[in-house]
Amino acid sequence: MKRATLIKIHLYLSAIFTPFILLMAFTGTAYLMNFKGSVTEKVVETVESESPVTESLIENELKRIDPEYSYEYTKKSPNGFFTRPTTRDYYSFEKQDNQIIVKKVTPSFLRKIIEIHKGHGPGLLKLVEKILGVGLILILISGVWLALTIKRDMKITLILMGVGSVILAILALL
Repeated sequence: MKRATLIKIHLYLSAIFTPFILLMAFTGTAYLMNFKGSVTEKVVETVESESPVTESLIENELKRIDPEYSYEYTKKSPNGFFTRPTTRDYYSFEKQDNQIIVKKVTPSFLRKIIEIHKGHGPGLLKLVEKILGVGLILILISGVWLALTIKRDMKITLILMGVGSVILAILALL
């Protein structure tokens, strides 16, 4: 492949994926700095039941209380289940004594984008995130390859990659 073609591929991939990569960097940093967003919970109903929370109960209750609501799957939590995706309003079903508490949960904007980062969005978004991962790998490989093809930058590129690798190895051993 010609160098000019590789540069164009690198630049185009970088341009397409920059918003996604910035979102991931922002949400990851925010999360690690303990800015995790918030949720507002509203109790929708309390169901008297000695039985545990089940998939069929969730499906039937949601059809009854919010017929327009759709979800892709449920996720088990310590006290029950919640619906996914969690990048928009969702429902939680918590077992407490002889009751099942049904709550509508509304995430803040920060919480929504952190949920995107975690891969808790709709199926299509998960597919885009997988493509993003492959795109990021291609951007990094092509960038390093391009740097290595410049004679004056080859040595410093290799040194800096080595430094980065040593830092990663040390951090992995902690």
